[in-house]
Amino acid sequence: METTQWQRQDVTKHYLEQVRGGIPFGAEQIQVMLQVIQHFTPNVQKIMDLGCGNGFLGKVLLDTYPAAQALFIDHSEPMVEQAKEYLAAYQHQSTVVQGDFSESLSAFTEPNSVDCIVSGFAIHHLPHDKKKKLYAEIYTLLKDGGIFINVEHTASATTKLENLYDEQFVQHLANYNERSIEEVAKEYYSRPDKEDNILERVDIQVNWLRELGYQHADCYFKWFELAVFGGVK
Repeated sequence: METTQWQRQDVTKHYLEQVRGGIPFGAEQIQVMLQVIQHFTPNVQKIMDLGCGNGFLGKVLLDTYPAAQALFIDHSEPMVEQAKEYLAAYQHQSTVVQGDFSESLSAFTEPNSVDCIVSGFAIHHLPHDKKKKLYAEIYTLLKDGGIFINVEHTASATTKLENLYDEQFVQHLANYNERSIEEVAKEYYSRPDKEDNILERVDIQVNWLRELGYQHADCYFKWFELAVFGGVK
């Protein structure tokens, strides 16, 4: 993966402690993810979490499907260590590996073998051609009827909308961390991981999924640049 900032312990720590929990409508995003999965793929046995971070998304799925097995993948060593700690009680159900999902998924599992593949705020770090390639690989790995859900940071349609999103996001982070807007804004606009963001509009990415053969491909939830989208094989 062509990113470097997430190998830094300070970047990882700041994200997990001060950002992840303050993401606007985070609970609603997870709720929508589960509703869509349960509707289209109710019998989940095998899960993959790409760019798993501390393992939050996959843990939600393991709690929902206690008989399932999950593979957690992240290229960041600090995040992998956080995931192993966070998922310590799920050792019999989970495998956490440090790996680069942007190159190839074939090293991690066989085609037509996974019921549910999820990703949270990770794929937007890839160049657009690699995003499309990854979506094609995910389709190959899914069983018939399997589902892919991406909880993601996407691009605004216009610069003014992007500015509005930034303002609202800073406000949420300030409220969550009980800090001043000025202090949070200074960190937000100068954050070291910002250079790793390669954003694309959600409607464009949904169209990619449709072109690849995904059924029911759509954006299931959206708040400015935050989106939950995906499709079914």
